[in-house]
Amino acid sequence: MAPDVHAALTITRMLAAVFCLGCPAPASAGEYAPPASNVAAFADFTLPDGAITVFPKGDYVEPYFALTALLAAHGLGLDVAPAASAFAHWLLPFQQADGPFPRICRSGATDWLACGPADADDSLDALWCLLAAQVLPADRVLAASCARSLAHLASLWNPAQQTFHALPGNSAAYFADNVEVIGALRQLRRRPATATRFAVQLAALPSAAGMLQGLRRNYGYDADGALEPQRASMPPTPPGFYPSAVAPVYLWLYDLRSGTSGQRYWHAWMERYGKQWLAGESDHYPWGLIAWAAYRTGDAPTARSWLQNCDAWRAAGRWNVVEEGVRIGLANALDSKPPS
Repeated sequence: MAPDVHAALTITRMLAAVFCLGCPAPASAGEYAPPASNVAAFADFTLPDGAITVFPKGDYVEPYFALTALLAAHGLGLDVAPAASAFAHWLLPFQQADGPFPRICRSGATDWLACGPADADDSLDALWCLLAAQVLPADRVLAASCARSLAHLASLWNPAQQTFHALPGNSAAYFADNVEVIGALRQLRRRPATATRFAVQLAALPSAAGMLQGLRRNYGYDADGALEPQRASMPPTPPGFYPSAVAPVYLWLYDLRSGTSGQRYWHAWMERYGKQWLAGESDHYPWGLIAWAAYRTGDAPTARSWLQNCDAWRAAGRWNVVEEGVRIGLANALDSKPPS
């Protein structure tokens, strides 16, 4: 997720006034009839047509946020296949011929229009394919779409710098995005079915070793060094809880830090940032992705503490679809009923 995420989340509240009314209508989805949405999952965010909005009962879809939310809930053991399938087939007609997806806004009661570039194409390309592989592996239509996304992802790789850029023709490149791509490609390559199905596209993408070298070279990441990378982005962005403190969290989410070393770094993160984060004092949004990281490192008490605080944050409007994905996923993983 690019460091302009907070600006993006704020801007979404004003997007109804700036719809791209001149954008072409999405292509037909063919004869596909999407299954009914899973109303139990993301009920406040899912519309009857399958769209999953950034905010409850919203009019704006940022595909990255919906994908992250679905993958978080899935990774925590929740069955999100109905909601994921409905959303994926709602989104498919908006895919551009060369692979990327736009941001999408609702005009009037039902019409959806492209209303700007996505938050970050590199992460979106990778997570789109991860959703197809992990949640909907039998869907051939999504597999064909994933092939286009992987081809587009390859176009964002800068071999001289050894990093993925977030958007075409833009010099911005982000540590968190590159970690997400590394993790997603690892999983695609490790699965025999996807490694075979996307052999051509995966061969055109850099190796894991090359991508890790890029993390060290561009962002000052040292697997055995400091907790945070030296830089969260290129060019550098102002420090803050996001992106500085959040950047290393992606390493746990995508298995670049694990085992005894991962737990040691997690304890260091909690000592430095944990108290304010759990108190909701670090940022407007409560960053459920950190709670997911806690659960993945074996720190269930911290994950449970975050879950128990959700009611207050939701009531205060400090909530988006990613927080919801972690909330319902953790409630499932921790064998407790989701807060109402």
